[in-house]
Amino acid sequence: MNWQLLELSLSADDLPRVKTLLRLAGVQAISLNDAAGAETLEPAPGTTPLWPEIRVRALFPEDSSADATRRALESAFQSSNPIRVRQLDDDEWKGTWAQRPTTQLIGEGLVLLAAEEEWADPFRAAVKLNLGLAFGTGDHPTTALCLEWLDPNLEPGTRLLDYGCGSGILAIAALRLGAATASAVDIDPQALLATRENADLNDVASQLWISLPDELPEAESDVLVASILAGPLQDLATRFRELVSPGGRIVLSGILAGQSRAIQDAYTGQLRPLRRATA
Repeated sequence: MNWQLLELSLSADDLPRVKTLLRLAGVQAISLNDAAGAETLEPAPGTTPLWPEIRVRALFPEDSSADATRRALESAFQSSNPIRVRQLDDDEWKGTWAQRPTTQLIGEGLVLLAAEEEWADPFRAAVKLNLGLAFGTGDHPTTALCLEWLDPNLEPGTRLLDYGCGSGILAIAALRLGAATASAVDIDPQALLATRENADLNDVASQLWISLPDELPEAESDVLVASILAGPLQDLATRFRELVSPGGRIVLSGILAGQSRAIQDAYTGQLRPLRRATA
């Protein structure tokens, strides 16, 4: 199958309306990037600023009216940036779009889907993701480890905190698996934007608190998950103990093999037992 690629740059304020128009026009996939730089999946916390200008790349089947969509966008949004439509060659398709994750089965009860996909199996909780957004899509080993833990271990009614939420994938997955409420915090405003979009996509926004860490209410969580760098995990050990209720659990990921001893030392004596899984 051949494809057409529509490309444009726009302000962050215009993005919701543009995405709505693209979906009405039959877009198959959307990729969002910082117009000033390259897409980064799962960056270190705080390294991706809130993009003032966004580069949108929209994928259409060859037989679709991408040119008509281009004209509609030009009419609806007055911009000095040109909107281009071009044929996607095989090398670019195979090197970028064809390798984007689509359906991922996690454990026995969870499945991750692209925003445009549908899922009918009632025995798996489906989580839809805007795969073109920065941050976690579930295929990164650190994210996958947390998802694999959540699937069999999360109890219905749990209050979960996703610290360093990125795309919000862990908090959203927890809600889809039966958590009562979830909180998603990150120091990066772009991550909070991605989490809000994914929460709306999965109809869980009413159960999800999204904020910067300093805005987190002083409420205890039954489970805290954090898939971030080892340094922040060490620094946050005391804070994490304050955020988890007695008898609760802390699930940490993003730790290299040579960093595991330092992390264990930071948490040992306060939290037991410690268990490890690797990827």
